[in-house]
Amino acid sequence: MKKKISRITNEPIPSELFKYRDWNNRYHKRLITKCEIYLPKPSDFNDPFDGNIPIRWDKMTYQDCLQKNLEFINIINVYKNQKQVIAYAKKVTDDKTLWHPEKLNKERPELIEKWDSIIGLFSLSEIRDSILMWSHYASNHTGFVAGLSGPALANNYGFDYFEPIHYQKDYPFIDGNEDNTSQFHKKFFYKSNDWKYEKEWRLSKNHILNRKIQIEPESITQIIIGCKMDNKSIKDLIKKSKRYLGDKIPIFKANKHEEGFKLDLDKIN
Repeated sequence: MKKKISRITNEPIPSELFKYRDWNNRYHKRLITKCEIYLPKPSDFNDPFDGNIPIRWDKMTYQDCLQKNLEFINIINVYKNQKQVIAYAKKVTDDKTLWHPEKLNKERPELIEKWDSIIGLFSLSEIRDSILMWSHYASNHTGFVAGLSGPALANNYGFDYFEPIHYQKDYPFIDGNEDNTSQFHKKFFYKSNDWKYEKEWRLSKNHILNRKIQIEPESITQIIIGCKMDNKSIKDLIKKSKRYLGDKIPIFKANKHEEGFKLDLDKIN
């Protein structure tokens, strides 16, 4: 039985999403020649805040800690009456034995490093014709873009979460008292408004063992060639696309629009 993707928001998963790649990078080329995608660590991304937003344990109040201790003691002392549980929770809070504001600090660097080592993220965009993204992620328009099926990624490859990036002006506050799902969402799916133009969606694998995932050729829906790719590379890309993805894969060529700052995507097969 295939693992069902988990969702945090109600945003509909797009039918198609796009990955910007460098044709001269042999690892990027494997998306076509091996139908292989790679899930890097959050620290490998170009945004230094990615996965590096600390959980603020230090902002928990005495009452927050009392409630946490009460919940914990209720679990391990199920046969005691509630009056005894409350009294014991207050005692361990006052004694600073378990949760207490003076014991709590910001998330330690080693914990952030632990998150980094066990999470794999795969980023995609809703758009295929962003001039900036072609420049940043597809080797100054000499690379390519691959379209991928959103439903196939959601249903076929055992990812844990599939969510759009939430962009905001203010730095996310991750309260130590929030549930784990909320903390995870803010840590790995929140970014600055500066990145809003990317219209990013992100897939995660948690407790990852293998960062390489092979997908079916049918999950790749189209190929777009950069407007500055040289002719030799164009021929090579088309040849390999047809060989590994099938003769019917739609292939487009990006070209500069004659009268505006935008790209025309012309089908070439």
